[in-house]
Amino acid sequence: MSSQPPGASIGRRMGIAAAILSVSVLLSRVLGFLREAVIAYAHGASAATDAYYAAFTLPDLMNYFLAGGTLSITFIPLFSAFVAANDEEGGWRLFSTVATTMGTVLVFFTIALELAAPYIVPWLVPGFDDPAQLALAVEMTRIVIPAQLCFYFGGLLQATLFVREIFWPAAVAPLIYNVCIIVFGIALDPWLGIRGFSVGVVVGAVLGPLALPLWAARHEVKFSFRFAPTDPGFRQFLLLTLPLMLGVGLVTVDEWLLRYFGSQHAEGAITWLNNSRKLMLVLFAVIGQAAGQAALPFLTRLHHEGRDEEMAQMLATSVGRVLFLAIIGGAALAVAADPIVWVIFRRGAFAAHDSATTATLLVCFAAGLGAWAAQTMAVRGFYARKDTLTPMLVASTVVVFAVPIYLFLDEAYGIVGLAVASSIGMTINATATIATYRWRTRDLPLRPILGAIGRGTLIAAACGVASYAAGLGVRRLLPPLDFWTNVALLGAQGAAFAAVLLVVAALVRPVELEFVSARVRSRLSREA
Repeated sequence: MSSQPPGASIGRRMGIAAAILSVSVLLSRVLGFLREAVIAYAHGASAATDAYYAAFTLPDLMNYFLAGGTLSITFIPLFSAFVAANDEEGGWRLFSTVATTMGTVLVFFTIALELAAPYIVPWLVPGFDDPAQLALAVEMTRIVIPAQLCFYFGGLLQATLFVREIFWPAAVAPLIYNVCIIVFGIALDPWLGIRGFSVGVVVGAVLGPLALPLWAARHEVKFSFRFAPTDPGFRQFLLLTLPLMLGVGLVTVDEWLLRYFGSQHAEGAITWLNNSRKLMLVLFAVIGQAAGQAALPFLTRLHHEGRDEEMAQMLATSVGRVLFLAIIGGAALAVAADPIVWVIFRRGAFAAHDSATTATLLVCFAAGLGAWAAQTMAVRGFYARKDTLTPMLVASTVVVFAVPIYLFLDEAYGIVGLAVASSIGMTINATATIATYRWRTRDLPLRPILGAIGRGTLIAAACGVASYAAGLGVRRLLPPLDFWTNVALLGAQGAAFAAVLLVVAALVRPVELEFVSARVRSRLSREA
């Protein structure tokens, strides 16, 4: 194993990794929107689309409670420790044990849930009173459940690649996944209807999240069947994983709550909530999720080397950067919500009322974008220290206080209240996570975070006002709204937003944008 690079090198390599994953996430989200647009065109916001989105609830629950979605969190620190100690054989022994033991449990649960789906799904969507809609949701749930096996084993392989700083499979796999959903959904729609998209989910999970990392790791992976639940390494893995399996965090529960309460509203409510939330999550994934994925291996390395002060500074700076970008991005989404939704979704069976409702919900979700990004980055500080218990205790406590907020706002304001509750709950979650980390470690500087919030809010306000004014001008000049009017409106608002952002950035020179521009200049100078 080569000597570790200095802190500056680690930061640069983390930035490169984040950039790779950000581009991938952006492309994946574009394909995701194409997928949602195809579904909206063919089936609108209907009982069938509500059933389709509801069909992911039980598989997501299984993935969550068996920690399939957290392998990069729990496995990376353990595998990294073996690599740092030049004991890769021990790392692959742990890999074999986790893959075999947890994989066996996952196969058992897959079979059990396939059989129990007709009894569980009605509890998850109590508002589905139409027997045909409920039967469709159960059928598609059964189709989608096996995909979780691919996500689990692929995620475990992906974690080993992250430790070796191989990020391209994580970048390409989501693209393959989304393409398969689109292709199979369109091809099978004449025969299977919306069920064809569920088939595409399974095919995409096999070819993307599973097959691609397996191919990328084919020369390095050393697997042997090893069912050993009493193995010391596996017990350590369970100690890290159990809090994530048993704890209930708002990052995941939010979607379940929206589907649960949304099922009790008008037909199409789950689809409106799903489409608007996913629009917000595009920027979250590009800004926060990709940066969080890239940061964990580097934060873990600094902690293993005893450089905790440097780790804390890097964490605070990273939280500040994603907050700054997310606040500005959230303002852009909110001010241009109407044309964004119209351009992406308004065609075919997706009516004007569907677009207007989705746009209103998008504004509410956009208000929480900064909190989503900050939470995703801040929690990596705990995970790098092999502490999964503390953040899940915090998250579970937040859920206890957040559920009444969802209940109250749902009763008072309907689905708009649910979207507002989502942003409020995530803001509480992010604040509690950062405060707890600082209290536990006593070495997280707050100045980069608070400064980023202040600068981001001021710049977002200036850009938002300019963009809104540009939108008003276009609306007065152009004929009644149609697709091309909304394209022009989106272009004018985007240009105004970007122009003010460039001017303010040149005058104020915020450190967050200076970091980004410095990276770009450095890259261009090396290529020149």
